[in-house]
Amino acid sequence: MAMIAFAAVGITSCGGSGSADEADEIPVDGLLGDVPMLTAKYCNKIVDLRNQLFSAGLTEEEAKKINEEFKKTQEERDAKLLLAREALKGKEIPVEVQNGYGVSVNGTLKIEFEGKGSIDAVGTGELQKDFSNDDILNRAVVPIDTDGKAIDKGYGLWYAEDGETSLSNRKKGTKFVVKAFVSVGQFSANKKNTNEMKRWAKLAKFIIMDKSSDEYKKLMEQLEADKKAEEIEAAKKIVGEK
Repeated sequence: MAMIAFAAVGITSCGGSGSADEADEIPVDGLLGDVPMLTAKYCNKIVDLRNQLFSAGLTEEEAKKINEEFKKTQEERDAKLLLAREALKGKEIPVEVQNGYGVSVNGTLKIEFEGKGSIDAVGTGELQKDFSNDDILNRAVVPIDTDGKAIDKGYGLWYAEDGETSLSNRKKGTKFVVKAFVSVGQFSANKKNTNEMKRWAKLAKFIIMDKSSDEYKKLMEQLEADKKAEEIEAAKKIVGEK
């Protein structure tokens, strides 16, 4: 039991779904290289190890073997993700601005991160109109795939270049920094599953958008519909296995 508890501490943060073999099907020729595939692959392996640890009737010897496999898997993950992440550093990701949103961006967003921390796509821009607090609250930097679909809701951080974290009630001409969260390559692989990583593997660009706009709402409706379809497909596989 002590052996099981020791190993479980290191794997409960991973909440992915799918198998390592399914992760091998994730494309590696996109803007993010093999990072999405590796993220899903090792999360799935760790989930499988967790399930084995909590299976009934596990002997001490079996627990020891699983714990050794967990350590080896963790070492492989760390090494491969480290190299794959380093290959992304400085890579440029195209960025667009929704028509009429009132900001401009200087060129592209570039991949940045520190150590094993989260990966961000970072760029600079300028307000092309006065922005109220509501304008800022409705901002989103949405990752878009090669099919023109949203990958997620568009998480990120904006702050003025003068160091102020708030852009509320800012005037036209204010220069800002934008950080878009790229949800791949985390060493903890917290709640990263195969379907989500398949979407990130097809990243094509980011779009700075107004969350209150019809265009944004349509993208989110499509995203939710795709997630629902993925859940149904996963359920069919589970039923088919029984």
